[in-house]
Amino acid sequence: MHHWQDLVLAISVFAFNVALIPSVVGKQKPRMMTSVLTALFLVPEVIVFFSLSLWYSFTMALINALLWTVLAVQRYMQAR
Repeated sequence: MHHWQDLVLAISVFAFNVALIPSVVGKQKPRMMTSVLTALFLVPEVIVFFSLSLWYSFTMALINALLWTVLAVQRYMQAR
């Protein structure tokens, strides 16, 4: 893959990250299993981007997985 593909992928994942911000800072959270499963399903994507040296995409996907993990933890804390 070339540099421009990395940028296109990174920009699209960045948009998903921005879309998650209201959920992270807001009161209502997605179901915990939704957040956990989404974070887990993103792990292979993170690994693939890393293995292909797609550093921008890797970084954005890692942030995306972390945001979903934060949402899962927040939901867990709400349920306590």
